[in-house]
Amino acid sequence: MKHKTIAVIGLGQFGGTVAKMLASMDHEVLGVDIDPEVVQKISPFITHAIVADTTDEEAIKALALSQFDIVIVAIGDNIQANLMTSMLLKEMNMPYVVSKAENALQGKMLKKMGVDKVIYPEYDVAQRLAQSLTRDHVMDYLQLSKNISLIEIKVPTFLVGANLKDSNLREKYNLNAVGIRRGEDLEVPPNPITILGEDDKLLVIGNNSDLDALTM
Repeated sequence: MKHKTIAVIGLGQFGGTVAKMLASMDHEVLGVDIDPEVVQKISPFITHAIVADTTDEEAIKALALSQFDIVIVAIGDNIQANLMTSMLLKEMNMPYVVSKAENALQGKMLKKMGVDKVIYPEYDVAQRLAQSLTRDHVMDYLQLSKNISLIEIKVPTFLVGANLKDSNLREKYNLNAVGIRRGEDLEVPPNPITILGEDDKLLVIGNNSDLDALTM
């Protein structure tokens, strides 16, 4: 995996967690927040941590963020600061800007500013919870596009004791198994002759309608 340089602006619950996770994956992470106490707390866990007001044009220019592969704007408690920071970053021609949005209107405004990717953490978590509660055997859910999703499911009863090669999962359901989770181990890509146990999990990708047929 190629290590990236990533700046995270806004180190609240969401931004701080993202910054720590990226650092744990050996990426070079710069954390930026206006609150000195927040910066001090996260400093031991990431590469660099700086106090700065990123709505100030001179302050954000001083961070030299154009050197970073990705800048994530995770300011959640101040929509104006989120929008202003995102706008300044795009005006400075940052290579790739990801911004957190609280609602569809904010997301639309960020897109109009030219933000490369808008994320809706609360919506995504709610969607994944709803899907995992209403689909039989579904442990986790990730929507990849409007019609395509990746789910983690308990191995269906009809597959216990069988292997993927003989399961006809693709032929019968038009789905692809892309991984097998066994305890803490994840086998990607899956060995087609691995015998599936009742405690195993499958990572399956496909059209939402086909996933419904398997899990509803």
